[in-house]
Amino acid sequence: MGTLPTPRCLLCGGGRDGALDICSECLRYGERPWVHAVSACAFRGSVREAVHRLKYQGGTAMVPVLGAAMAADWRRHGRGEPEVIVPVPLYWTRQWGRGYNQAELLACYVGSELGLPCERLLRRRRRTAQQAMLNMDARRTNVRGVFAPAPGAKIAGRRVLLVDDVMTTGATLGEAARALGDAAVAAVSVLTAARG
Repeated sequence: MGTLPTPRCLLCGGGRDGALDICSECLRYGERPWVHAVSACAFRGSVREAVHRLKYQGGTAMVPVLGAAMAADWRRHGRGEPEVIVPVPLYWTRQWGRGYNQAELLACYVGSELGLPCERLLRRRRRTAQQAMLNMDARRTNVRGVFAPAPGAKIAGRRVLLVDDVMTTGATLGEAARALGDAAVAAVSVLTAARG
């Protein structure tokens, strides 16, 4: 699997490209709405293929491979002590069409590895265009305000580990983290299978 360079950027989980603790991309785009992020692999080669199989080809056999790498990297690079794992939700029509939410499958696997519960604390309010087809500004606009607490979710005061398959610009994860922050979580950290 394509490993990320060390040392890692504390904000996005990717490789650092200078003397600071954060990478040039995080410097350029400003603060992230989470405390810390970890990504297991670089989004290229066999990792890209595994993620695409999982997302678009029903390849749920990729979950243990990616999930184990995520849990191992969280143990190695993670900070803080999350008490619950929360997957980034899909809109219901997309999840229905796919048959599952790949972020939720990964989150549940990581939860079992780390001994943490996986809970659906967020929901998507509307369907959005696929982020992969958009530039940075369009990605931010596309997901602005799209997440909200799930009905009846107990969020306030909890330390959350937010899980998704890939972080590219961080726009989707940023909106999800903001929705959790607006619901008064104690802290949000991020874990992804890959960093694009």
